Amino acid sequence: MGKDKRILIIDSEPDFLKDTGAALSDFYTVITATKADEGLDKAERESPDAIILGYLKPRGTSFKVHTELRSRPSTRDIPLLIVDVRPEEHSRKGWRMFEGLKMNAEDYISRPVELAELTSSIEGIIRRTSVEPMGLREASEQLEKALERINKIEELLIT
Repeated sequence: MGKDKRILIIDSEPDFLKDTGAALSDFYTVITATKADEGLDKAERESPDAIILGYLKPRGTSFKVHTELRSRPSTRDIPLLIVDVRPEEHSRKGWRMFEGLKMNAEDYISRPVELAELTSSIEGIIRRTSVEPMGLREASEQLEKALERINKIEELLIT
């Protein structure tokens, strides 16, 4: 991975942004946002290679941001890593793992975050999503062209 890859971190906790940004900045260009609107705007404007979505105040805001990211054509395919609050805080302000994964996040990590785990997860997400979608798109286009040719041949054979 090189610094040509951009990671957007959206979280309302300054210490998390600082620590995570510092850990990732040797490998990626790090963009940060502390509020929902700021995060959505930067996701659209900066087109990051991955988004780390953490806790946003008030409770439920992270869900709304996730839903909005997935509904916008310009951001819906950006891979998403959810970093949840500590398990003991779930009842007050957190996600639940099945919700994060059910909502199409590529990965889910609970705090406290092990920086090695976070870095490994981001690396894996970027590697999988930067290779697979291009291959899938190309394969899909080739299949469509092949089907068109088959349909034309069938029409010629029938007439």
